[in-house]
Amino acid sequence: MEISSLWLQSKMKILSILFFILTIFPSVVLADEFLDFGIDLLGDKFTAFEVKHNKCLIMSKKNQLSDSSIATLKQLPVSVGEALGYLHLKAIRMCVGDEYTELLQVLLDLENENKTEQNTFVTQEIDKIKLLIFSTSELRAQKQYDSLPVEYKNKLQLVEGIHQPFDMINAFERAWL
Repeated sequence: MEISSLWLQSKMKILSILFFILTIFPSVVLADEFLDFGIDLLGDKFTAFEVKHNKCLIMSKKNQLSDSSIATLKQLPVSVGEALGYLHLKAIRMCVGDEYTELLQVLLDLENENKTEQNTFVTQEIDKIKLLIFSTSELRAQKQYDSLPVEYKNKLQLVEGIHQPFDMINAFERAWL
């Protein structure tokens, strides 16, 4: 009986040590697995975003604003052209919708996970994708739009075709050049 009691105690000690080791080391292994999974998922989501974004850009080239929409734009000063750029970017973002949202979610989750790990490769991949999907010119274009008088914004919002991807360069040239 003493042997089985000693045997049980030694097994319990071994199991306790193993449990302790497994609770410490898997976090390192799991962190790497999470980061690997996150990087793969980020790549997949970026590819899906890129494919959809390209389709939306192709769609925008095919969608020229109607003559009546151009007539409405002609009533506005040429300075509204930069705001037209903002509406174009906004229409593209709406077109890419789900793919953009999913990419951002993975990007932010991975970035948050990497804060504790500080994996250089992961940080570089995150930064590279951020450079590709975010632009300071979008902020400038939104600032230009937001600074427009309300009556100009209202006229722009009523332009037919402005809320879907449209050929912004064609619209600008037809309206103001």
